[in-house]
Amino acid sequence: MARYSGWVFTAVIAIFGVVSGIGLGYYQVHRLPWSGRPLVGITPAEPISVTFNGGPQGATAVQPGGAQPRVEVAEMEYDFGSIESEGKYRHEFLVRNVGDAPLSLRIGDSSCRCTVLDFSQATLQPQEGVKIAIQFDAHEYFGPVSQHASLITNDPRNPRVLLKIKANVERSIRVAPAELVFSRIVRNQAATGEVRVVIFRRQPVTITNIGFAEVGEETLQFLELSHAPLTPAELAGEPGATGGYRITVRVKPGLPVGPFHQKIRITTDQSDIAPLEVPVQGRVESEFGIIGTGWNAERGILHLGRIQRESGSQVRIMLRLPALPGQTVEVEPLRSVPDFVQVQVRQEESVQASESVLIPIVISIPAGAGPANYFGNSEEELGRIVLKTNHPAAPEIKMLLRFAVD
Repeated sequence: MARYSGWVFTAVIAIFGVVSGIGLGYYQVHRLPWSGRPLVGITPAEPISVTFNGGPQGATAVQPGGAQPRVEVAEMEYDFGSIESEGKYRHEFLVRNVGDAPLSLRIGDSSCRCTVLDFSQATLQPQEGVKIAIQFDAHEYFGPVSQHASLITNDPRNPRVLLKIKANVERSIRVAPAELVFSRIVRNQAATGEVRVVIFRRQPVTITNIGFAEVGEETLQFLELSHAPLTPAELAGEPGATGGYRITVRVKPGLPVGPFHQKIRITTDQSDIAPLEVPVQGRVESEFGIIGTGWNAERGILHLGRIQRESGSQVRIMLRLPALPGQTVEVEPLRSVPDFVQVQVRQEESVQASESVLIPIVISIPAGAGPANYFGNSEEELGRIVLKTNHPAAPEIKMLLRFAVD
């Protein structure tokens, strides 16, 4: 009984102590002023900086001190107004540093048809400025359009500046194709290509001049232009079209072997439509040509690669020659270096076209031949085959071979 009374007494004392502590703490916090002594277990914190939309906000936000750059753009957006869908349009934005520290600028992202011209990065001293040109390519656009290019700066207030352009693209004229390419022209043979100019403007549009822009080119004497209105049937496939022209480019025989380029310039009687330019390019090949994997037409070399002596190798190519009216073009092997190179002309598999003939030729390195190394750079270090033909333009045809037999 005495032991039980002791336990009760101890529990009562503990409960009284807890209640007294809680009451005293409440009184000190809510009724007595703070003594100024530091609170145990709490250390001073760093100033709070809250970032919102790229900049510090709030009463305790950290603000940079000292001299600072400050970017200023006279106009953030430029409106081209109504423009033609076939043109490229340029505008210059003036960017200045109105701060008191150097301003760094570099190109950021841009939308698909905006190009920043002749600028990648710059540093502007205080009160300096720079003009940044943006070009917009309106090709294949129609209706209202908005584009942008961005600048990345070290201005803490404006780390990214958007230069915007907008326009209303009108499809008054469409040129198709936008570039005329002659993929392969055989020397001394003519070739033709077409460009269509389709007009959608309601008021009549007349083409006042069609000519070549690069008049000083030596290829000009081998090119000629002609044009004619599109027929009603041709315009029927162009919804909304009010007229159009077909421009024909004819390449005359005799154009020198190699690449060529020109531009067609088209002007109209509409003062608001800039002259249209259509690039023309192509490549002229000699009377004979080789078609096949490994053939380098620039150097006249057939690359056979490294060949295993045990297995040998075989490659098939096509020899192209101009057709002979009323005759059959005949080809036969004349000689080969090294002499183990075998050449088979499959005359019976020739393909005759209106202007040319294709003759299959099989070149073989037989198993057991070699070893040999014809991987040189000069003609003397390479292998070769020579073909004999009855064609007056190419009585002999030589092909260099680059290979090795291990």
